[in-house]
Amino acid sequence: MHKSAKIDFFNVEISDSTDLETILGKLHALPADSEKRNEELNDDWVRLVRGKMSETGYLGDIMRISMAPAGFRANLAGAITAVNLSKDEGMAECSAFYYDFETSVLVLQRNGKGVSASQLSRYFKRIADVDGEVEIKPVLRPTDIMKVKVLPVIRKIHIASSVVDMMTTMENLDERTMHTIQAAAQAESPSIEIILKSAREKDATLNQAIAIETIESWLRIHDELSDEENEIVKKVLVSGKDDSGATVEFDMLKDKMFTVMNYQWVPDDIELWQTRSGHIQKAWDLNKANLERIRLNKESRESEGQEEE
Repeated sequence: MHKSAKIDFFNVEISDSTDLETILGKLHALPADSEKRNEELNDDWVRLVRGKMSETGYLGDIMRISMAPAGFRANLAGAITAVNLSKDEGMAECSAFYYDFETSVLVLQRNGKGVSASQLSRYFKRIADVDGEVEIKPVLRPTDIMKVKVLPVIRKIHIASSVVDMMTTMENLDERTMHTIQAAAQAESPSIEIILKSAREKDATLNQAIAIETIESWLRIHDELSDEENEIVKKVLVSGKDDSGATVEFDMLKDKMFTVMNYQWVPDDIELWQTRSGHIQKAWDLNKANLERIRLNKESRESEGQEEE
């Protein structure tokens, strides 16, 4: 069976004295069958299945085990049989990932039933007992979030999304976004559309801190709940004016950095791991130069901003 999956790129930030390299090293040192690799998240279990540690990074496989009833299997004649699992078994889905120690960039295979970036963030926080936050943010191309952050004028934000109950249990969303989601859920609304517009005066702008916070919250929702077949957050558009006074518009979803892997599914976990991990490593190797440029450009802009202050 032919399968395809997106490969996403993220920046990892940990507001604590530890780092992800240390966390992965400790997890990797545990026996492969150790239950200390397990962490329960919303009735599912997440565990580091396997990995390869090198001097430059960690190539791993993270598993999501769904403990929900497995359902039924059927043949083409219509015969239906329940899938029976023992109490400590669930349906598993693995996602390959690579974490680069120098750049703190995480490359993650996106699966509809696999571990999302948000779940991975909570897994690392809980498994390592991190006091601060473990933030896994999508790498955006230079023409999006960094340029939005330095716009002197933000005139309009347009967000469109389906409403799902899972949104109300998400973490790391700003308070205003959560109130909007909760109100929509209580009103039994099937969708949300948010349009924030500045006043009509020539230099009027939205509050930048609130605007960026709102954008980042909806990008987190998109990262956790959407997949290649089901886009929950359908639109995050930002328009404004740059330093020259020219009108600019950014599509925050289309400008996210990603690539695609295509592979043949076989009923062999080890063979699939070798195939998927190979694609992840290749995706990193092909994009690391561009990722490094993005990182250096970001650091340069942040340094210039600090000098101006």
